[in-house]
Amino acid sequence: MAAVTLLLCACVLAMAARCIDRTNTYVDADGYTHITGEMVNDTDIQGTQIMLQGTLYDANDNVVAQKTAPTCPPDTQPHQQTIFDIRFDNPNVPPWTRFDARPISGKAQTSTLPDPHVVLFSEEAIRFTSPPLIPGLPISTKDVFFTFQLRNQTNSTYDGLQGCVAVLDNTGKVVFFDSEEITQRNTDGTIGPAVVEPQVLGPVFLLAKNVPVGPTQVRAWLWIGPKGAPTSVYQFISTEMITIQSVTP
Repeated sequence: MAAVTLLLCACVLAMAARCIDRTNTYVDADGYTHITGEMVNDTDIQGTQIMLQGTLYDANDNVVAQKTAPTCPPDTQPHQQTIFDIRFDNPNVPPWTRFDARPISGKAQTSTLPDPHVVLFSEEAIRFTSPPLIPGLPISTKDVFFTFQLRNQTNSTYDGLQGCVAVLDNTGKVVFFDSEEITQRNTDGTIGPAVVEPQVLGPVFLLAKNVPVGPTQVRAWLWIGPKGAPTSVYQFISTEMITIQSVTP
């Protein structure tokens, strides 16, 4: 409990208003309300298994809906940012006038997670105007296809690579979020979960579905671990801002 308190107090006292930043709300095509945004760690504390709580209030400050969700990646590194998407359970929630998102749990570590020594050499985000046919990876004009060139500088093999992407509008707000398993092309031409082999430079992919048209700035995070894992045993890897390119094959 002390570790959780330490992390959350650091968020409140040291980060102040920047703890939760770039927030936005929207209703998706299925009628579900989302709170999206960025969690900022301006401290020297390594946190793991971070959970946030999102709340919608009506005009009388009554709680309309409440939901918890992890950040993505699920750990927060010193002086880094992570993203989140809190999707409320029921569609068409009653009218609300304001929202709140805040960290409610996590574990503060005595040291940072180990560096996996995986170097990101390049990244690309493409929206195809005429999507190519890739067996096992159906792409539509609504999707954005990410390619990352990674090099594993260790002698270890990393099984399981997860990714999350944030789309930002021209004011810097997070207007869309997606979290997907990172994939690669296998030797037989099929698409499967990425395996980062030792001392190998190669491409891996992430397909973000139904990305809104208009905003062109995106940022991505990669972290090592099985799909749905509550934490990683390594530091995550993040990109700078990427501009989505429209490409006709």
